[in-house]
Amino acid sequence: MKFSCYKQDLSDALNFVIKAVAVKPATPITSGIFLKAEGSMLELQANNFSLGIIGRIPVNTEVAGETVVSGKRFQEFVRNMPDDTITFSNEDNANSLSAESGGACVELLTMAPADFPKVKTPDTDKSFKIRSTVLRDLIRRTIFAVAKDDSRPIFTGVNFEIKGDKISLVATNTHRLALASDNLSEPYDECSFVVPAETLRGILARLNPNDVDNFVTVNYSTRFLTFTFDNVFVNSRLIEGQFPPYGKVIPASSDTHVTVDSAEFKNALEFVSLISKENEYKSVKFSFGNDGVEISSNSPQVGDAAKSVEAQVDGADVSIAFNSNYILDVMRTIDSKIVKIALNDKYSPAAFTEPDNPNYVY
Repeated sequence: MKFSCYKQDLSDALNFVIKAVAVKPATPITSGIFLKAEGSMLELQANNFSLGIIGRIPVNTEVAGETVVSGKRFQEFVRNMPDDTITFSNEDNANSLSAESGGACVELLTMAPADFPKVKTPDTDKSFKIRSTVLRDLIRRTIFAVAKDDSRPIFTGVNFEIKGDKISLVATNTHRLALASDNLSEPYDECSFVVPAETLRGILARLNPNDVDNFVTVNYSTRFLTFTFDNVFVNSRLIEGQFPPYGKVIPASSDTHVTVDSAEFKNALEFVSLISKENEYKSVKFSFGNDGVEISSNSPQVGDAAKSVEAQVDGADVSIAFNSNYILDVMRTIDSKIVKIALNDKYSPAAFTEPDNPNYVY
């Protein structure tokens, strides 16, 4: 086996494929990355059985072959190679892979490729296509709201829902909820399934925000789904269970409507949240009224902070407290210069939206 490639191509592929390497492997082989060089292509595979990823990059192959190397170590050495190109070879020793670049050389122990659990294409009976930039935006706008603990697994993923030519992604940790929708190029069968957040974080990092002409093919069944695009294939288990009826928690109407500059609101909240970081619940108080909003927080250990922002407030005055991190997450996601906030009272949820984008609500 002998091939050479550009360091950046390999490094980019490894940054994505490494996400499927087992963190606590039941067997050493699943901590590795499978490499197969043939012709002008290098195939990389990682598989932890919940998530499997295949990536391909262009290479110059002198001797075709395959091997398995430690995923973490391989990624580290590739990242630190000094030259723009790297040559790999295991012609002299079948139990190691040598890498040479710019005068630097390393020998990595290898594992038997026959023992590696190859990423397989699961039996899936349904599929749809979605523009890659649309999928990327939907994931970006929702994934931050998933639960961070796995006590209730259904909330650690993002719910995909298709009705006709409309696709919606929903994420919640039961304290907050993010919903983003868009249109598909054609109608598909109605469906709903929950994709692990970790799978989607990998997809998000790989999708090019400027590749407006590219499409992602999604195949799915009751237990698995696959994403196929560019030179990438991702196979992931779905999260079992029924996603709750999220529509019931979105306010149908509101008594108070606030319109405020997004940047000013976000900057004020970031300032006040320096105090709220010391609170157990990261609590910040918002007082809406008198053509503005006052944002404040206090901590017995640190002190107090407050800042006012001009805003258009239509309706009754409202004072309400939120976890500052929850609001900052959405303000870092909102793209518009203006954010609209709909409120009822201090006990009811508030809805954050963009004036020109009815497809997004937080």
